[in-house]
Amino acid sequence: MTTTDVEITADLVRDLLREQHPDLAHLPVRLGACGWDNQLWRLGDDLAVRLPWATGSADALLRKEHAWLPRLAPALPLPVPVPQRLGEPGALFGRPWIVTTWVPGEPADRAPVTRPESADVLAAFLSALHRPAPD
Repeated sequence: MTTTDVEITADLVRDLLREQHPDLAHLPVRLGACGWDNQLWRLGDDLAVRLPWATGSADALLRKEHAWLPRLAPALPLPVPVPQRLGEPGALFGRPWIVTTWVPGEPADRAPVTRPESADVLAAFLSALHRPAPD
């Protein structure tokens, strides 16, 4: 599947939460960003909901992130969104989706590099990420 047949709206996100994670359904929902593969919806102040919307490969990537990011995040020198919940495909939305922590800030590809140490920070992050995979 390369696209979703359902328009992703704040109402849909709330309905998905009510159906699969009702303890989160009371939190405010607002659009955060639309990327190549996913839409990101803010959920309250500390969480986000990511739903695949464009490419079919996003489904498998979300499942990998759900499995691996909680294990990798503690060893990384920068904060990353850590999946908290997995939403399964259902009648409302036929693809997996995740609830993650919200990391405040501006995407690096949209922010000017104003600090000379930025390259060192990025290099440290990539070095920490590129390690042999755990068992």
